[in-house]
Amino acid sequence: MQSAGVKKVRARRNKRGPRRVPFGQTGVINQEQSQDDSSNVPIGQSRISWPDTLAALEKESLDSQIHRHKEWKRNGSIHEDYCRVCWKSHRLEPCMTCRLALHSECMPAGWLRNAENQLFCAVCVRRGWHVAPPTLTAPASPRLAEGHGGPAAGVPAIELDSISVATPCSHAAPLHGQPQASSTHEQSISDRQDIPATAPVQEASPNNKDIGVNGNTQPGVSRPPRQRKSRYISLRSEVDTAFNVLYREVEASEALRLENENLRNENARCIQTIQIRDLSLMAMRRELEHRRFSDQDLERLQASAAQLEHANRELQELRAKNESLEAELQVSRESAKEVQDWKAKFVALMNT
Repeated sequence: MQSAGVKKVRARRNKRGPRRVPFGQTGVINQEQSQDDSSNVPIGQSRISWPDTLAALEKESLDSQIHRHKEWKRNGSIHEDYCRVCWKSHRLEPCMTCRLALHSECMPAGWLRNAENQLFCAVCVRRGWHVAPPTLTAPASPRLAEGHGGPAAGVPAIELDSISVATPCSHAAPLHGQPQASSTHEQSISDRQDIPATAPVQEASPNNKDIGVNGNTQPGVSRPPRQRKSRYISLRSEVDTAFNVLYREVEASEALRLENENLRNENARCIQTIQIRDLSLMAMRRELEHRRFSDQDLERLQASAAQLEHANRELQELRAKNESLEAELQVSRESAKEVQDWKAKFVALMNT
């Protein structure tokens, strides 16, 4: 009989429902819960090797990989704390478009590092994410005044300004390892502590018999699907909406940065094209000047050739005239010799 009484008392205690939480501790509990949700790698998870990673990626579709990438970006872009090649930590270099972090000496072939010293693993390079990484497709920008008839009530303007300054830096700055990701998470927690948490905790109803002491539903009751918890679950809905707007603005600035880089590359190509055209024009001008000089030289050569031809013609005429004069001289010599012979004969005839 005594044991039956004890069972009744325990049964009544189980029907009391979950323990109430003081109103002032809701923000701290929600912050701790968001910290647990933000860790992307469970403590008890078995480590995966690099060959197993490649085999799993070959079996997985590209749409599923893009979906996991977007979820990883929304959860804070937290990298792994071990290398999948040697399974060791410390001195890891994180990839900019996935959760992998590897040592520089363990890096598989195919990795790439851009001009901004950002590392991309071989898998992301093979997917082409080092050129055009997947972007988050956020919904249309909500208005802060919807549902409340004005700006966020109860939240000072100074605190919102501080949040708008701190949050884009935490999203836009590249992650270079696990310590920096933890510092970013601590900064977001410090921003949330500046705003009072006013979300009331659901009070336990005595008629709620389906929920036990630990908050677990009984086997006979259907449980609603669990929704993805926001990093800012301890804040007002207006502040969470403002964070979403700021996050979309950061994504837009990233897209504008990529567009600016593309325009710079196109401008550099145009400048190179202009330089090539200028050099080709200079070469054409030099060739025309050379041809002009060649034409002048050709004219001079033609004139000198004509003069030489005329001089050769005159020389031939002079030679022919000289030959005729020599022939006449020879004839005159022969006639003079003959005259001398006749003269000697006449003298001899006179002496006899």
